[in-house]
Amino acid sequence: MGTPRKTKDELLREIRELRKQLTEAAAQTALLHEYRRTEAALRESEERYRRLFDDDLTGDYLATPEGKILACNPAFVAIFKFSDRQEALDTDMISLYPDERKHAVFVDLLRERKKLEYYECVRRRRDGVLIHVVENAVGLFDEGGDLQQIRGYLFDNTARQVAEQALREAEERYRNLIEFLPDAVLVSDGDRIVFANPAGARLVGASRPEDLVGRSLLELFHPDYQSAVSQRTQQVLQERHPGPPERRKIVRLDSTLVDVETAVTPIVFDGKLCALRVNRDITPRVQAEEALLEKDREISLQLKKIEKLNAALTTLLEHREQESQRNLESVRATLEKLVLPYLENLKATRLDEDQQILTEVMESNLTNIASSFARQLDLWKMKLTPTEIQVADLLRLGKRTKEVAALLKVSPNAIAFHRNNIRAKLGLTRTPKNLVSYLRVMSQQ
Repeated sequence: MGTPRKTKDELLREIRELRKQLTEAAAQTALLHEYRRTEAALRESEERYRRLFDDDLTGDYLATPEGKILACNPAFVAIFKFSDRQEALDTDMISLYPDERKHAVFVDLLRERKKLEYYECVRRRRDGVLIHVVENAVGLFDEGGDLQQIRGYLFDNTARQVAEQALREAEERYRNLIEFLPDAVLVSDGDRIVFANPAGARLVGASRPEDLVGRSLLELFHPDYQSAVSQRTQQVLQERHPGPPERRKIVRLDSTLVDVETAVTPIVFDGKLCALRVNRDITPRVQAEEALLEKDREISLQLKKIEKLNAALTTLLEHREQESQRNLESVRATLEKLVLPYLENLKATRLDEDQQILTEVMESNLTNIASSFARQLDLWKMKLTPTEIQVADLLRLGKRTKEVAALLKVSPNAIAFHRNNIRAKLGLTRTPKNLVSYLRVMSQQ
């Protein structure tokens, strides 16, 4: 028997069934292609993520809340000084904390905030060295809100921390140095004071250094110096070079003035370029200088007065000398006209030998009155006695000791005694000079 022929309706149903199967097959084929494309894209994405993960300079890791490390990148291995990635994976995060309680605090905080940014803490490297790290962490939670994994990104900030600590210590030392500096220090960002040390407060009469912060710098200086102070501040800030010390006057809060020597230099204060002024109180020195100048003025006035007095005295002495010369000429004229003629008449009379000698002595002395010898004798009057003067006159005329003794009616020993006294008073004791020759030389000067 042959195969029964299908009806038209059955054929149509079969055709529709075949079309349906073809459609489903095509859809499955398209779905398979899409799946393959998606799988390839996912593998590519995972590869990019893996490269990014491995090449990231920060230490990336994936860990459980209990501390087990599930994944980490080479930077993480290098930061904590692991020998390789496997050693890191065999370690737990808790061992990388100096205190395991710190890890529990970190996990609890992440559960609360879901994400931590710029979280700073101290970690311990594999070799035991403590380092300072900054970390960003993201919590991965399940549908029930329980923390399942921790994805972290951290970097070693130890060098910066050490540098900042050194900077803070240096700033603290510098601040302490300024605090205890005996000179007044004022720091200004232009014309506004941002810092003052205790000596600065004492200099201007403020109770505390904080009372000066925010005040105008120029208000502390005398109006005559405010323009120069402002110009020097701007110059230092622009050129960034210190200036030489200059004298200024500061007006204290009680309006009294203080002389200071001010040196200005640029300084970075609280991250801003400012001008630092060191003010040294030189009021005692200025007062001493002013007193010295006043003394110099007084001495100059006294010297001028002395010069005037000297000039007047010189004029007076010249007048006295001229008057003495006139008096001397008058005495000479009187002797020549009124005395010597009578003495000549006396010599013409009959005189014995002693009288003749005495007359010659009188004539010689009268002739030499107002002469240089007489003036020299005037100087001796403070040294020689009247008898010694008589002996000197007779010796000068060439009389011997016995003759002088006879004329003065004393013994020769007395005349010898007077001769020795005369030599001593004239400074001839220890010299070979002859007394008679010395007296004659003096009479001729």
